[in-house]
Amino acid sequence: MNETVGKVSLGARAGAAVVILSIAAGLSACGEKGTQGTAVSRPVVQDVEVIVVRPVPRETMAEALGTVRARTTAAVAPQVMGRLTGVAVSEGSVVAAGALLATIDDTTVRAQLSSAEGAVAEAEAAREEVDRSISQAEASRSLAEKTFERYVKLLEGKVVTQQEFDEVEMRRTVAVKELERAQQKRTQVSAKIAQARGQADAAKAMLAWTRVIAPFAGVIVEKRADAGSMAVPGVPLFVLEDPRGYRIEASVSETYLPVLKVGTPVQGILDADPGKPFPAVVTEVVPGIDPASRTFTVKADLPAGGVRSGQSGKVRFAAGKGTVLAVPTRAITRAGGSDGVFTIGARDNVARLSMITVGAEFGDRVEVLSGIEAGDRVALSPIDRLSDGARVEVRR
Repeated sequence: MNETVGKVSLGARAGAAVVILSIAAGLSACGEKGTQGTAVSRPVVQDVEVIVVRPVPRETMAEALGTVRARTTAAVAPQVMGRLTGVAVSEGSVVAAGALLATIDDTTVRAQLSSAEGAVAEAEAAREEVDRSISQAEASRSLAEKTFERYVKLLEGKVVTQQEFDEVEMRRTVAVKELERAQQKRTQVSAKIAQARGQADAAKAMLAWTRVIAPFAGVIVEKRADAGSMAVPGVPLFVLEDPRGYRIEASVSETYLPVLKVGTPVQGILDADPGKPFPAVVTEVVPGIDPASRTFTVKADLPAGGVRSGQSGKVRFAAGKGTVLAVPTRAITRAGGSDGVFTIGARDNVARLSMITVGAEFGDRVEVLSGIEAGDRVALSPIDRLSDGARVEVRR
């Protein structure tokens, strides 16, 4: 019984092994068939024109990110504290020089002005009184002087006594002192008048400051307060800019400090329209270098019209002689919103899409800043028939 079972078991095992080997052979056959099928279906693009990328001598260009700003911008702030009683403009308002932008409560300032003007009037009245006192004192002194001169002759003729002469001389001295005292008082009153007038002028100035006006003609680009808000000296209520001139301000690496000076020609490129670079000239170079970023600021005027403050852009400039990698512009293809080229493998002749960063164009070529290396083979045509992974046959 056991022997029979053992024979059956061996037979079953042998049968199972045959089945497994058959399945493995079948799978192997299927795998080979699939591999052969993939190889057959891979596209082969004939007569592909390629170039080998080599460094070429060229004046290298550098770029720096920047922001468009108006050449003349003012943060308009009040000069007195008070509650805003009115705001006359909004964002986008075009204003003339001296135009009213906002008003501040002037109740307290007007009271100060009235008090100062009253002090001026009081001081001027006091000066008139002092002037009358001076006139009386001058008359008294004149009379005393004449009396004294007569008594001098009378004393020499022994017509009057020494006692009488001394009394006359004393009255003359008193008259002189009274005149001096009146003149000193006039000086004091004049000083009070000047002080009161100064306070009145200050009050008038503060009253004028309760009217916030535009320092120059321009456009309100920012309004930071409404009626009822508290105006604080030095805290801007509006940002005003002159729309007649804009410039791009870029932060440039300190490496390029020797090559950028006032008058250096550059190219301005707005991110909103990168395909239209425009010529510009450096108009200002900030001498200080930011120790945190190791950059300095370069400002270049922009052509009039078509720009707004706050736009982003770049400043492109010549950075010296050197070598660059460049490819013909017809080798560039767009993929996913980026630039790329098809590189052809030297051993397998397989096209691979390489994303690149392009720089400036010169002639029919464009500088490649990153994405490929010297010695790479780049396809020129037919670009529209190539795809990533496609096998190619290179034109001889």
